[in-house]
Amino acid sequence: MKYKALLVLLFFGIQTSLQAQVLMSLIFGDKLNNEDNLFGLHMDYSWNTMSLIQAQDRMKSFNLGLFYTHKFDENWHLSIEMLAKYQRGAAGIPVYDLEDPSLNTYYAEGDVVRKINYLSIPSTMRYAYKGAYFVELGPQISFRTKAKDIFEAAIPQGNLELDVDIHDQVQRFDVGFVSGIGLYIDKDRLNSVGVRYHGGFSDVMKDQAGKQNHSQIAVYANLPIGRGKMDKEVEK
Repeated sequence: MKYKALLVLLFFGIQTSLQAQVLMSLIFGDKLNNEDNLFGLHMDYSWNTMSLIQAQDRMKSFNLGLFYTHKFDENWHLSIEMLAKYQRGAAGIPVYDLEDPSLNTYYAEGDVVRKINYLSIPSTMRYAYKGAYFVELGPQISFRTKAKDIFEAAIPQGNLELDVDIHDQVQRFDVGFVSGIGLYIDKDRLNSVGVRYHGGFSDVMKDQAGKQNHSQIAVYANLPIGRGKMDKEVEK
């Protein structure tokens, strides 16, 4: 139990300090970045689903956080992200019993979007070909903060939507992996973009039969802060 408490404190520390870190990076980004160490903003757009829940569609989400990349040499790079805005789940899930006859009637022909918010730390080791094109692989650990099922239905009078809090049904921690390809897009090899697959090892839901794993495909960009001054130093 002690290690779980430490992990909880770590993830909440990331969440409460993210805004301060972003502000500091905007002010001191040029001092935090150099040829071997890159620090800045991570942004990605993702398509999400879960296994064994009969989801008919992918839930889309925009995720945001900070990244740090250390270049050991031209080929081997370590990349770590701290994502305070990170959402996974699925869409097009069949409706289930709401334990209210009226609500069951309203949403009988609808479906459910499951949205689970996490604080997450994906870490990858990259191998870069000629320092530019890279493949990457590594672990990812996430801490669940919020979770809800959104019931949606269309009736003649308009669209209906109902939020159901399910955080007690979702495991607190999720462990998975990250694999992907990418490239450093500018001549100084500072900005990077790529495509990743985030897979899950953990069972997401507590009381559902079988093992529900997260599955996510994401397109991302890592943008160092203070790049303008870095460019001037490179030109010198």
